[in-house]
Amino acid sequence: MKKHLLIPLNESKLPLFAETIGFNPAQENINRPNGYPYYHWIQTVSGQGTIKLQNQRISLPPHNGVLFLPNEAHAYKNEQNDSTPWKTLYITFGGTMVKEMLMTLGLYQSAFFRWGKEAPISPFIMNVLKESDAITDSFSVSSSSNVYEFLLLLKMYGKTNKNREKSNLVTLYSLVDWMKSRLSNPDIGLDEMAAFIHTSKRHLNSLFQKNFHVTPYAYFVSLRIQQSKKLLLENNSISINEIALQVGFRSTSHFVATFRKIVGVPPEKYRHLNGV
Repeated sequence: MKKHLLIPLNESKLPLFAETIGFNPAQENINRPNGYPYYHWIQTVSGQGTIKLQNQRISLPPHNGVLFLPNEAHAYKNEQNDSTPWKTLYITFGGTMVKEMLMTLGLYQSAFFRWGKEAPISPFIMNVLKESDAITDSFSVSSSSNVYEFLLLLKMYGKTNKNREKSNLVTLYSLVDWMKSRLSNPDIGLDEMAAFIHTSKRHLNSLFQKNFHVTPYAYFVSLRIQQSKKLLLENNSISINEIALQVGFRSTSHFVATFRKIVGVPPEKYRHLNGV
């Protein structure tokens, strides 16, 4: 087995870090009823495995992989009962900005992916492993950038095997685009969101929780805070009160409290820390 342990110093404060990147020439059977503490990617190089996830059992042949969100129950085993080794590549990673990054890329869900033989996903991970043999990087800066590049490749070449989930995601992303165009409207709530995609509030909540692991309104608030961070850094002459209004908060105090809760510091300090 070729496995690189890459956990950097102060990993809990880093926006993105790689925990491990590895190749397993004889993947053992794994059962994790409590999931794995980091984001976990595993794919088949040769042979074939079986993945159990969300009460489903799905085969994982070559050019197929699965992304597990942290702490989600799963299991996998060699489908050929050790008669043929199941060879795998894997990456585990984490960071304070990973969730937002995966949501932006449309990858924030535990899901199966497939790709064409010409896709560079497998060669990329193998090259990263070769480079890791020759480079000592105690802060894992290069490995973190490699994880980001891997996620971009997965976005470009990976296709989910679940057509129904794809349809749901298309609907949800159209809703997300609609949300982004209405950040300044303080009257947008769950009723308006459900009406936009012609569904019930209960079904909307269920779709969001299943695909994004967050409520639709919490996601909407995160979009508002994301936009407010952009405004804070783009123009130092705009007041906190003006920004609060532009991102849909009726009161400055509510905006400041929400910003502090999500970001960890109040808006004015966030602006100062970023040199604005």
